[in-house]
Amino acid sequence: MSEFQVIAGNPAPTPGLVLRVGEDTNRYLRLTHVFSDCIYAMWVGEPEGARYARRPTSISLSELRALAGTASSAWGKLVLPAALTNEPTKGSERSTQLETAWHLVEPLIKVFNRKTSLSRHSFTALIRQRAEETETSQTTLLRTILRYYYFGGTRLALLPLPRGVKPGKASYPSAAGGNYAPPKRRGRQSALAEELGRNQFIVRAEDIEDMVTCFRRLLTKGPAFKSTAHEEYLAGEFRRRHTAIYARYMRGEVPEPVTARQFRYYIDEHLRVSDELARNMRTHQRNPGYLGSVRAAGPCEIYEIDATGGRIHLVSHDDPPVLVGKPTIYFLIDRWSRFVVSAYLSLRSASYEEVRHALLIAFTSREARFKRLGINITDARWPVGRMPAVICPDRGSDFMSDAMEQSVVNDLRIDMTPLPPLCPDGKAIVERLIREIKRRMAASGIQGAYADRPMDPRTKRTARKAEACAVRTLADAYRLLVDIIEDHNNRPHRTLRRRRILTQAGVAPTPRDAYLWGLKNITGLRSAPLSEDDYHRLLLSTDKASIAKSVLRYKGRPYLPDNEPAAELARRSTGRAKSVDVKLDKTLPTEVWVPSDQGTWARFVMTEGTAQEIAGMSLDEEEALASRTSLLWARAEHEGRIARLTAKNEKRAPLRKGRSKAVTLPKAAHMAARAQETARMKEELVGKPPALRQEQPQTDDPTATADWARLEEEERLRNLALIRQHRNKR
Repeated sequence: MSEFQVIAGNPAPTPGLVLRVGEDTNRYLRLTHVFSDCIYAMWVGEPEGARYARRPTSISLSELRALAGTASSAWGKLVLPAALTNEPTKGSERSTQLETAWHLVEPLIKVFNRKTSLSRHSFTALIRQRAEETETSQTTLLRTILRYYYFGGTRLALLPLPRGVKPGKASYPSAAGGNYAPPKRRGRQSALAEELGRNQFIVRAEDIEDMVTCFRRLLTKGPAFKSTAHEEYLAGEFRRRHTAIYARYMRGEVPEPVTARQFRYYIDEHLRVSDELARNMRTHQRNPGYLGSVRAAGPCEIYEIDATGGRIHLVSHDDPPVLVGKPTIYFLIDRWSRFVVSAYLSLRSASYEEVRHALLIAFTSREARFKRLGINITDARWPVGRMPAVICPDRGSDFMSDAMEQSVVNDLRIDMTPLPPLCPDGKAIVERLIREIKRRMAASGIQGAYADRPMDPRTKRTARKAEACAVRTLADAYRLLVDIIEDHNNRPHRTLRRRRILTQAGVAPTPRDAYLWGLKNITGLRSAPLSEDDYHRLLLSTDKASIAKSVLRYKGRPYLPDNEPAAELARRSTGRAKSVDVKLDKTLPTEVWVPSDQGTWARFVMTEGTAQEIAGMSLDEEEALASRTSLLWARAEHEGRIARLTAKNEKRAPLRKGRSKAVTLPKAAHMAARAQETARMKEELVGKPPALRQEQPQTDDPTATADWARLEEEERLRNLALIRQHRNKR
């Protein structure tokens, strides 16, 4: 309870003065502004009542004199709480916090010294304008201003009061000890409290410091969201500080010890960063209300499709790697369940051929397709999609082409509902998915990725740095994309939480579960008219191949027959190559089909060795790098030929003059000469001087040269005599 000190006499009204009205010791009238014809005042009481303070209102001087004239009224002062009388140390965190708050409200304090600014409309409008200028919350700014006046216009009132305890609850242990009850966690419990028990973890000062450290670390690396930082904190700092609690949480024995709501609260309360790091802080922009304008009656009725440029720089598989630019990402999502049916990356320009691959990925097995790329995904974790009745694209050139209309509308019998111009919210679901995917790819920390579109010098510099450190290939980016898609499909979605039909059926509000449940239990929807096999055939790409000597060759790679029609086609092939039309999925080139108007198509399968050669690369990626491959081949051949010609033109060391003609020795002498020559070569290799070779001093004496010539001639004659002697023995 605040202490009231009475002032004797009848003091003149001044700002900050308090009038006790009646016998109620918990209700006082504090003067905030004094003018010639009126005063402005607000009702005050206990310190914790500052949170619920109301705007100062006008009171005439006659009304003020009437209130002060009652027998139980008295003028006086309210003693400030102890926390507001402790001036913070200069340079401390509380001092910085105080200076920041004062800088925020000081212009308003000066404006409110004018009576016209204190009217109801002007008071609110000025606070709203200041909040927009400083990009702060209007509610927070209003409460800060009212707290300033509530405590008599002292700057220290801008500091937050320490949290106390609720009435009837045990206080926290003091530093001096004592028989106090241990602190208890307060606030609402998780919905899993009945299954996992109540959450008893209490956040302490060291935990808050860990949260701030974690989020600051992520901000130094680049743009970061608080939701992502919360998971990083649990997996990092919290795991190291509370190993046992984290282990129980991972085993599913206790609820989440630190919730995302708590993490955001403590970050907002204690994080202090520079302007440079503050630019990397990201927040979600939420709609003011749920409109539900984008509707579907059930799964597989309406799919939304869109393409976007990925914000990640990629390199090729070459050594050294070559920058190949940013990929184009295609997404196909079910409107009703928010289930991502397909995701496709390409280095080619947007076209119907790329849309065809996105559709093909949606309706075929995930395991067979992604196994070659080293992506650990199964059809159970990412179920194969069903053909929709309607596809909703925008008016991009790849979606509005004649080939798209002919194939999708006329051949596949799928209705298309293109959006009107300048209407991106008509497919808001896939647009939001794209925003979320880009955010999570940037937050993943993968090298070469960046978060913001290059619009100003800072974001352009960030994009250039990402390009400079790019080390990931198209397969690496695809692997990360599939992981994000799987997490999205298995994460609870707010829209599905509002579907009471799922709650009644006991279905988890995740896109995957909602999609699979809807396929089995929601009937009467518009459905695709053709079978899945028909759609698969119609979506395959058409190309040319050749067949000869029972082997089909496509793009220079051999394929062997895998069914009876293929074996018959191979048997009738000749030694001369014959051109045939083939159909294939270029993202899964391990098999090709030779279409036939009668019966089953002939199926050819790539040999195992050839499949290993292109492991981790689709034909589209290979074709995109074809020019680079040709350049590397030509460069290597050119350099090799130059090296060979250079070697041919080099001057060889001339033979030593005066060398006698080689002779043939007997077998024993021949073997001895071979051994001696080998020993001499070994000695040269290891750098040791020959044991039998004696270094002779060099001299310019002509007689010495004559002696050497005479000795050499004598040696030659002795060798000739030995040769003749051996010949005579034969």
